[in-house]
Amino acid sequence: MTTFRWPSGLDPWLGFRGLQRELNRLLNLPSSEGYPPVNVYDTEQAYVVEALLPGVEGKDIDLSITGDTLVLKGTKLPLPDVADDSYLRRERGHGAFNRTVVLPDSVEAAGVTAKQSNGVLTVRLPKHAQARSHRVEVQAE
Repeated sequence: MTTFRWPSGLDPWLGFRGLQRELNRLLNLPSSEGYPPVNVYDTEQAYVVEALLPGVEGKDIDLSITGDTLVLKGTKLPLPDVADDSYLRRERGHGAFNRTVVLPDSVEAAGVTAKQSNGVLTVRLPKHAQARSHRVEVQAE
């Protein structure tokens, strides 16, 4: 499956997504867009995805990979010792989340590893051999 990405500034749905975010905010509906925040970077051997998930236990996280797409699902549980009517301000959300990360190329699914430390989930996705860069020496005559 090929994913088309609109060049920045040319996305025809940008206004509708902004409207959807505002409606979700006004109606206090959960929005999974942008949660959890992720960093994705490329190393020589693998793509690495780091997701910020403080307060989420590993047993509450579900990772799946299909081709070049990583899907991160889970549930962030509310704090059990605080009653809902006790809050004066509540900015840290809870509930189900679902984040899809499209990688530049497909990966070796069998070699994927994930670890969680200090609220950061780190997923290492090894590249297929053909996706790895290799140096070609130019022969001079």
